[in-house]
Order: sequence, then C-alpha cells, then structure tokens
Amino acid sequence: MPSFTNTFGGTNIYSANPSYRAVALTANVTLTWPTELASNTNVVSSIMDVTPSAGGFTIRMPDASQASVGETALFFNPGAFTFIVADNSGNTLASIAAGQSWQLYLTSNTTVNGSWRALAYGVGSSAINAASLAGLGIKAIGATLNQSIVVDGLNSNFTIGDSDRSKMFLWTGGAGTLTLPVASTVGNDWFCQIRNGGTGAITVQGPGGETIDNGASLIMNPGASAFFVCDGLEFYTLGLGQPAEFTFDYISISLTGQTSPYVLSGAELNRISYQFSGTLLANMQIVVPATVQQYWVDNNTSGAYTLTVKTAAGLGVVVNQGSRQILYCNGTDVISADTGGIAIPLTVAQGGTGSTTANGALVNLGGTSLGITVFTAGAPSNVWAALGPAPSGTVDGGSF
Repeated sequence: MPSFTNTFGGTNIYSANPSYRAVALTANVTLTWPTELASNTNVVSSIMDVTPSAGGFTIRMPDASQASVGETALFFNPGAFTFIVADNSGNTLASIAAGQSWQLYLTSNTTVNGSWRALAYGVGSSAINAASLAGLGIKAIGATLNQSIVVDGLNSNFTIGDSDRSKMFLWTGGAGTLTLPVASTVGNDWFCQIRNGGTGAITVQGPGGETIDNGASLIMNPGASAFFVCDGLEFYTLGLGQPAEFTFDYISISLTGQTSPYVLSGAELNRISYQFSGTLLANMQIVVPATVQQYWVDNNTSGAYTLTVKTAAGLGVVVNQGSRQILYCNGTDVISADTGGIAIPLTVAQGGTGSTTANGALVNLGGTSLGITVFTAGAPSNVWAALGPAPSGTVDGGSF
C-alpha cells in the first residue's frame, strides 16, 4: 500500500467519498479508508451514526500513514451504551457516551497511529477525554486512566532523566553504572524502578552528591531490584530485594574520634560482615537494632579499651582487639554464635583442663598425689617433707 503523506498537495484521491454511514456496532471493528483497495465495507465516512448494542465496543481508525493530515470524521452515538474510538493500535481517542458527538481530525500521518485531535459537541458540559489526560506512568484504556510501566532495556552506562518517571530499567549487561537525575529537578514524588537482570553488579548513584538510603551509592548484584523514590533532596529505595547468594556483604567502619555508644544507622544497617578500625578513646559500645540478624565482627581497633556489640537494652558480647567473632541478635540481645561445639569447662582434648577447680584440673592433667603435693608446696621444706627422709650412702666416693 503506498503512503499518502502529502500526496497530491495533501489531498487524498479516493474512489469514493462517503458522506454518511449508520453503523450497528455489535463487535470491535477496524475502519479502512474508502479506496478501491479497501479490504472491507467498514470504511470511514464524514458523518457516522454509531449505535452500540452493548457497552465496551471499540472502533479503531485506519492506518494514518495511508491518509493526509486534515482527514476528519464525526461520530454520533444515538444509542444507549458508550463506545470507544481508538487509533490503529487501540489507544483511546474518544469515549463517546449516549447522545454525544465527537469529531476527530488527523494532525500527523507519519506513523500508523498518527496524531488525532478530538472535539466534543453537544455533551451538555465540558468533557475531558481520558487520552488527553494520559502522561508519564498513566495511559488511557477505554474511557479510564490506568497505571503504565514502560520497560527499557539497558546494557551500558546511562543517566536517568526527569522524563523517565515511572519507567522500569532492566539491566542486561555486565558491570555498569546508572546515574539518577538531580533530586531538586525531579522533585518530591518522582520515582523509577531498576532490576539487574545482567551478569555483573551495577552501581546506582546520584549525580550531585545526593544519597541513596543515606549512602553515597548503592550496589545492585544480579537479580536485585528496587523502586527508587525521590523526596526532592535525596533518594530512597522501596522493596529492595536481592537473591540469597548475594546477601553476605561487608562494611568497614572507623571509630576514630567516635563516642560511645556508636549506633549503627543508614547504610551501616543490616550488613553481615563488619570491620571496626581506628583508635578507641574509651570503652566502645556498638549498638545494633533489636531485630534478628547475624553479625561477623572483626575488631581491628587500637587503644586499651573494649569493644562491645549489643542492642540498646541488652548486655551484648565483648569482642577482643585483634580477634573476630560470629554473633547474632535474637531480637532482644546480641549473643555469641560460635560456642555451640565447645563444652564448658573445656576438656583436655579441647585444650582445657576439664575442671572448674585447681585440684580437679591437676588430677585431669595426670597429676599423682605426690606430684600434686610437690606442685602445690609453698616452701622447699614442704617439698622435702612430702618427699620423705633423704637416703644415705655413697656414690663414686661421695656421700649423700
């Protein structure tokens, strides 16, 4: 089919130009232009009285690229039910209720759908088309506005803009960076969605130092997804999820110059492995939320002070300098998680004595009655007394 774009000075040459049609609408139909190549009798007329037999039927306009701008059609509904006039792909142009008249005219024919204007006549009061109200994240379906999420695939670094409101970005590449828009530009209520469907981690960051969940950036491993919502100043995630194989992560926190208690906050929360470094100026308490979580703690601080990991109301666990411990919070307090295979007291096989008393420890370690007496003697005379009288005699001419 040839294109009629600006053909014959912008005027179509039709084999017929029907002025009026009465249409009994009993099903969805797609109209055609009244040319000699028309595939059916559902052609566009200058005036069309459309009587639907039920509500919800749709009339689609013909391929706009096969007509010239300025083509027009007037639709009148003498029936009792509402019907929809849509472009060639089904996007609503007008919702025509009983007794209403709408005129459509073509303003652009560069695509199949084209661009149409819709004017209402005789509706009694001003009426707004759903299609005229549609915008970012909103589309017209029939006579109503509906939410819309457009999926854009990405595999290279990209800066997200104001016009990307409500879109979902599906990352399909390796490692990369996605930059969010300027928070003050998009304002309070802008949002988008990001899912990492690729093979490498992506870094999501603000363009001008804006934080994400109070952090400078956010790393999203493959399989992770989240809403990113702006309050006009910063960005926050909603529903941030990631596969189980990426739930173990690491953070290093310097305690130099910090005062006790140090309360974890922002991007420090709900991490798994923590390394605490820096110079302590006093005994330091690390306060974690009273929620179930595990903590792998490496005390790499200096200074002759203790480091205790606890909840606000709990006693917690002391992690000695230069050591590491696996801890967990049971929702109330922080508890050591690495004592499950250790009996108290430690057995000899575990490097202990198997006793909570000194005498029991000496026995468990193989001490005899005489050996224990000698070991615990407080003076040499007590040792000789325990050993008994010294034997007498000579050895090699010497006496003893």
